[in-house]
Amino acid sequence: MKRILSITALVLVCLMATAQVPSDSVGIFALMDGQAVRINKISHNAIKGTGGLASMATMGLAKIKSKMQFKGATSPNHFKGTATFRMYFGTPQTNDIVNLYQFTANYSAKDFEVARFDVKKNTRLLTGVTASLLGASVGVASADNLDVAVKELRPKVYEITVTGKPGEYCFMFVANGTNGFGGVYDFTIE
Repeated sequence: MKRILSITALVLVCLMATAQVPSDSVGIFALMDGQAVRINKISHNAIKGTGGLASMATMGLAKIKSKMQFKGATSPNHFKGTATFRMYFGTPQTNDIVNLYQFTANYSAKDFEVARFDVKKNTRLLTGVTASLLGASVGVASADNLDVAVKELRPKVYEITVTGKPGEYCFMFVANGTNGFGGVYDFTIE
């Protein structure tokens, strides 16, 4: 009996050695002033269509666009010049699985891209669909003119540094073609 208990205990210790560290909470965290601050996912509150009249007048040659609209002209997560983040992948708590499914162990930092918002009045917009008589594209495009450096600190833990022009940006989950439609993680570079 002692031998069975000893072997069971040894197996459990071995399994837990590579498990998620208890201090790790899956998700994306902004590194600000030496502290890790969780960034919560935001979802679009409306879809706006543009270019319909021009498309009609040109018999479909002009592009029409469908844009996801997000509340607020700016993110609460502000950085000066360079933004630094940590992404943790593992097993989300049961009550968070719907919001954090993108951070389960079968995904990694390569399943995310950075997009830039267009700011209009008190909203931020991401273009999700562009179409014309000549073709269409679906999905939010990655931001241009950004330097994104990804470093794996240990298995399933990444440090990501984003350097770019001042503006409104977001991380979007791109696996399986979702490209921002399932929510984004916003930040501002000043």
